[in-house]
Amino acid sequence: MNELTASERRMPTWLRILKEGADLIGVLLFTTAFLGFIVQIFFRYVVNRPILWTEEVTMIAFVWTVFWSAAFIVNLREHVSFDVVYEVVSPQMKRMMAIFSMVVLIGTFLLLMPATWDYLEFLLRRRSPVLRIPMTWIYACYLLFVVNFTIQAAVRLWRLFTPDWAKQI
Repeated sequence: MNELTASERRMPTWLRILKEGADLIGVLLFTTAFLGFIVQIFFRYVVNRPILWTEEVTMIAFVWTVFWSAAFIVNLREHVSFDVVYEVVSPQMKRMMAIFSMVVLIGTFLLLMPATWDYLEFLLRRRSPVLRIPMTWIYACYLLFVVNFTIQAAVRLWRLFTPDWAKQI
């Protein structure tokens, strides 16, 4: 078994189990995308008989891999950021910048949720071209991402107001 990071050691057991489950699902999604890609290449270039379902499975698995990983595997603070200014200011200013960023992120994502839900309802009437999967299921991962990212931002914002706020910058 892998060595636990410091943050994982502080996690309650139930949360660590959820995290490991999310990691496993991410690995399975990526593996599905990769294997679909390999099968697609084999049938197209070796057998010279391309099959359609592999392309669709690969694209769906890739979309799910990206949003699942962004939502459940990559920590909020590990996402891409532009921190040139952030790195040269005082800890108190970093705290204020982090608070501002989390408020803007939470507000923006809360505004995104109803529009995302509306779009997913619109997609209920549409299906993927080959496998006939409802498009709602294909793009529902984006709603999972928006909801979980908002929760992560709210937790970080709350922690920025605790006595241990310095651990959040």
